[in-house]
Amino acid sequence: MGKNKEGERPIGRFYFAQNRREKQMRTLTIADNWKDWKFGDTDAVMTFNAQNDGQTPDFTNKTLTFKIADSAASTPDNPKDYVASAAGYVENNKVLLKTEDVKTLTPGTYSVELWVMDNSTEKNAIYPSKGFAFFSIEENTMKVSDITNVPSKTLEAIYADLKQQVGAIKKGSQGEPGKTPKIVMGSVTKLSPDAQPSATLVPLQSDPNTYTLNLQLPQGVQGEQGLQGIPGVGSKGLDGNNGLTPTIDPKTKHWMIGGTDTGVIAEGQAGKDADPSKYVTIVSFNQLRQQVQDNATALDALQKSAVNKDLQTQIANLTSQVTDLTAQVKALQEAKSDTSKSDEPAKSDNKDDQPAKSDTPTSSADSPSTPASSSTTTPDSTPASSSSSDTSDNKSASSSAETSATPASDTTN
Repeated sequence: MGKNKEGERPIGRFYFAQNRREKQMRTLTIADNWKDWKFGDTDAVMTFNAQNDGQTPDFTNKTLTFKIADSAASTPDNPKDYVASAAGYVENNKVLLKTEDVKTLTPGTYSVELWVMDNSTEKNAIYPSKGFAFFSIEENTMKVSDITNVPSKTLEAIYADLKQQVGAIKKGSQGEPGKTPKIVMGSVTKLSPDAQPSATLVPLQSDPNTYTLNLQLPQGVQGEQGLQGIPGVGSKGLDGNNGLTPTIDPKTKHWMIGGTDTGVIAEGQAGKDADPSKYVTIVSFNQLRQQVQDNATALDALQKSAVNKDLQTQIANLTSQVTDLTAQVKALQEAKSDTSKSDEPAKSDNKDDQPAKSDTPTSSADSPSTPASSSTTTPDSTPASSSSSDTSDNKSASSSAETSATPASDTTN
């Protein structure tokens, strides 16, 4: 191995120019496993590691192309002629170069660059920033790599002579129409999103004029979510079966559905017969109401004819009695309104079953206990007569109060 330039280091038969004094740059190195391979080997893959300032770049939406030039073994950093290009494939953050894509190269040493073009801006990033990466193609046992160097002038002369001879050839008869090739769709292989697309045409053995197209396509970027579709309208469903009609069990009074006892009470048990003695008849109610009205008239008369304190005391007593009677009537009215017609005592045609009529007079004129007339005095009345009248009035009011305060059931009986 010869002496290298400053900043360069040897790597076997390959040399990678690197300025060690620069810390930030693009680098490109090749793995040792396939940096050497023989001419005619189309089943090998060279693995390259591209770095940008020590970091693996993002190859998304990028086009990767290897640019290859012939390089003499003695001067590997000074490539001669640009000889080939090939697609780069990204796999596990590495860039792959397939030997089948450079099968036209003859044995020798070659300089390599990786061109990465941004598909959006069409700008190229070249790896490495300084120097090249290298690989070698060895001769095989068939010795097909013996190539004679022909000067370019000689090639130009041969080409001019051939051109002249071709021009002198007479035009022949028209040939038969050629066959239009047929292309049939083959397999479609889904690659990783950062891989490069490719396609192959394979002729059929049974028909050389028919080709099978095989595609290797990278997975596309996920698109945006589409708009919400219009809600569908389904067809009308079939009519369902008729439901079960609930019934009431005559014994338990529970709701029954299809012979199943739900346990829910639908109807209460029959109640006991009403006790007529605990209710007020219409006749008794009318009598009590009449007594209240009569006492109210007498009270009004007493208030108008009050002469002394005794009369005022009597008026206060009567007022209290009327208040009590009013409360009793109200209670009786509320009891009657709460009693349904079905609970009223049944009417009987037998006179013995009918309630006995009360001896209490229904008018103030016929009732001796009515204090209306007895309490009325004239200016000429003496205190004695007034006192006697007051005593009679007190007895009448007391008798009337006792009569009106009698329970309805006792009056009826």
